[in-house]
Amino acid sequence: MPTRTRIAAILAALILTGTFVVGCAGGGPTVTNCSGQTVKIGQSTASNLQYAAHYIATDKGYFDEQGLTIETLELGGGSEAIQALAGGSVDAVSTTFAAILTAAERGAPLVAFAATANRNTADIGIRNRYAPPAGVDLDTAVRALRGLKVAVTSPGSGTDQTLHYLLRHAGMNPDTDVRIVSAGGAAETVAAFANGSVDAYIIGPPSSLVAAERGDGRIMLRLASGIAPDLDNLLYGVAVTSTNTMNHKEAVIRCLALAMNKAVAFIHNQPDQAAALLRPRFREMTDAQFAQSWEPIMKATPPTAAINPSEAAKAAEFVSTVLNKSSVDATKAYDNRFSEDLK
Repeated sequence: MPTRTRIAAILAALILTGTFVVGCAGGGPTVTNCSGQTVKIGQSTASNLQYAAHYIATDKGYFDEQGLTIETLELGGGSEAIQALAGGSVDAVSTTFAAILTAAERGAPLVAFAATANRNTADIGIRNRYAPPAGVDLDTAVRALRGLKVAVTSPGSGTDQTLHYLLRHAGMNPDTDVRIVSAGGAAETVAAFANGSVDAYIIGPPSSLVAAERGDGRIMLRLASGIAPDLDNLLYGVAVTSTNTMNHKEAVIRCLALAMNKAVAFIHNQPDQAAALLRPRFREMTDAQFAQSWEPIMKATPPTAAINPSEAAKAAEFVSTVLNKSSVDATKAYDNRFSEDLK
């Protein structure tokens, strides 16, 4: 077969299989066309600004640019999302790095491949009659939870781990000083607080604000406000896959990472435009609630989706405190093979 014919046949085959690779002019990053590929993404709960990068990638067409068709599945709490990922029913999930670190410590073959937040964005809400005075320090506020029923999404989730960390930091025992209730997703947490089943909760915005309004409560701690320095400048929100999926669908996961990277950069560089794009997704919120919810998400969004090793290491220190271990190895819970493409 003549050389030109042979090359044309190879290119045609690559195009048909959706693995055609194009080198960009000017020395830019290689772009992989994943045309025709469907990716199933699990989320722990619906309508949460924690997934702002996912929403932006959808609304701005960044997934489409990569040729990806996205199927989003709501899976309940973070631990349920991780189970679905480990079981192969989804290709990727958006969750917290702390949850992935904990799973990896227990042998789960999971790795984060893109960063979406570098500070903890959870809020703690409490019924008004139990609320501490305004302006108290972190540990004093946390001690107001003593003897209360506190809702988290699920055991081992980011909310559960953050609550354990804060209780230990305040000198309390998570097993005896509070009653931790696994509510399920964000909607279930809001309902539990509204109907009086729990006295307090930990969840991200906007659900945290909705719960306070419906349950005669208030937000007593906004962790993204800077009140908890140990929870700033650490790897928090991540996109995750299994090692099996990474090995067998590397090109697809790379396309997903590239799309998420563009979304993260858009939020970081143009937060007002990003907010305007996201606002219609949260029609149940007032403008004031949306603004309050958006501020911590905006501040927590890094300039790129590349995983910062020092932020991952700080997250590992957080998890070691939660698990009462001397140390936790962050490097086994993330895969930075796409880092050069995400800068």
